[in-house]
Amino acid sequence: MKDFSTLENENSEKHHYYIIGKDEKKLIEKLEKYLNFYTLRYVQNFLGREIIYDVPNNMLSNAGLVLSKQYEDDGGIFFKVRKISFLPKSVNRKSKKFYLAECSGREEPKDFPIQIANAIQSSFSEPFTIDLVSIVRQTVPKIEILVHGKKYHIIGGFGYKARLIFEKTEYKDLISGKKVNKYGVTFIAPTGQNNEQYNNEILSIIDKYCTELVPYKQTRFEIAKRVLFPEPYVEDKKNEEEE
Repeated sequence: MKDFSTLENENSEKHHYYIIGKDEKKLIEKLEKYLNFYTLRYVQNFLGREIIYDVPNNMLSNAGLVLSKQYEDDGGIFFKVRKISFLPKSVNRKSKKFYLAECSGREEPKDFPIQIANAIQSSFSEPFTIDLVSIVRQTVPKIEILVHGKKYHIIGGFGYKARLIFEKTEYKDLISGKKVNKYGVTFIAPTGQNNEQYNNEILSIIDKYCTELVPYKQTRFEIAKRVLFPEPYVEDKKNEEEE
């Protein structure tokens, strides 16, 4: 088992959309029609899975932390700690993330309480006054997020390549068994000055012609809380976003 380290930020920015009507075929045809100078190429299907853990009274999420086990489509499994913020979205910074790589599907956070407690402590500038190791040992799986997706590449001139992902996301409350499905698209645009013009062109096409796409900025964890849990679980957190 490896030690925690900070995840490197990917050289890309993500734009998320809900799909009204769930008509993926029609949307693909529309994009192919209006992306005149770009090629839309199917790559592969994938399945992503994330299990979010917390103590019974939701102490971690109430303190601004998301502890989860992430299953990657390439077979990798790791624990992840994300620090979230309750600041307004306009002043939020990017997520501060830590991961514990090469874990097995059977292992849970309580199997590695010291490493995970250290990752949680590293997310804050001030030391905790509670026993984090004991807290981690009490965590149980609360939410499961399954993402059934299709990956596409958007290829343009001069080496430009972006990604487009069609997603059906299933949110499940592991305590009650409640399930909610959401359908969406994520446009993953490469950063850098050389890509800015192409990114803006594609975003303009989506905005003008793809009226069935509605942009959103919530994280999957935020969406899971909103669709699975009524008040008071999400009260006073309407401006919550990952830091």
